[in-house]
Amino acid sequence: MKRAIKAGLVILTAALALAGCGGGKSGAGNQAAAKKILYYRAPMDPSITSPVPMKDSMGMAYVPVYASQQAAPKPDAFEVSPYRRQEIGLKLGRAQMRPLIRDIRTAGWIAYDPELYEAEEDYLAALASDRSARKSQFAESKDRAASLLESSRLRLRLLGLSNAQITAVGRSGQPDSGLLLSHGRNSPLWLYADVFESDLPLIRIGQRVKATSPSFPGRVFKGDVVSIDPVLNPKTRATRVRVEIKYPGGVLRPGVYLDADIRVNLGVHLAVPRDAVVDTGLRQTVFVDLSHGYLAPRRVVVGEHAGHWVEILKGLKAGDRVVTSGNFLIDSESDFRAAAQGFGHD
Repeated sequence: MKRAIKAGLVILTAALALAGCGGGKSGAGNQAAAKKILYYRAPMDPSITSPVPMKDSMGMAYVPVYASQQAAPKPDAFEVSPYRRQEIGLKLGRAQMRPLIRDIRTAGWIAYDPELYEAEEDYLAALASDRSARKSQFAESKDRAASLLESSRLRLRLLGLSNAQITAVGRSGQPDSGLLLSHGRNSPLWLYADVFESDLPLIRIGQRVKATSPSFPGRVFKGDVVSIDPVLNPKTRATRVRVEIKYPGGVLRPGVYLDADIRVNLGVHLAVPRDAVVDTGLRQTVFVDLSHGYLAPRRVVVGEHAGHWVEILKGLKAGDRVVTSGNFLIDSESDFRAAAQGFGHD
């Protein structure tokens, strides 16, 4: 029995040897091709290569790169080794659909507005004159009254009131006395704030405003945007916004400066962390992780900035993994590789 088992093992070993020598020629050839060394690269910087074995300045041997190793998934992709990723502190995040909230911060001051009060008085007088003139039989009187009413309405528009607010003034029959003086601890006050041209498209009547001052630590004064001047100041490139502060508690007086925060809800948009975007002034780039150690630069078009997030209008899709830390080192490294390839180096 033992002799039979021993003979069987000898036959099996011989058969395997014959299969390896005869029918396995193509497999051996593939293995040889896979083990073919293309070049050697520096262990601490994969962009530095050598056709022959060598050591770097620290005495570390160059790493062989075999033909079987995966090629770059895209022409502009480049490999960053795990050691290099750890060295530069590379971190990843994702492009995602998320609600974006932006806080527009500016300086404001408490003041009364006798000019606006006077303009409201003139509008009410012109409105009464127009109503009387409509009963007149003289067309000239009607035209003059209508022209005066339109001029007074235009003046209110230039001072920042909307058509709805002008209509409300007409219905009330009297100007806003709060534009001249306060009527008690909780009577509304006017906060005037300058909003720069770049932020102006986001400002809307009715938006909530929070105001604070170092003079009143811990106090938050709340209000609403009630009017926006339609004219831009050519010197400051800003527009004046009026905010009605409710329930000031009698502590605010004309001339007091406040820090105003206007919160804007931008809606749900595709966004990436702010640190993911490398902005050179001429282009905005995000580095996308392609897995298997490869990264690729992706030109993007950015939209609104909202705190830690940046809206992406073009160039990415939800779920893309992007580099959020170490971008500038990656950017310089990719530029170096592109330049090397331009000179015929891999």
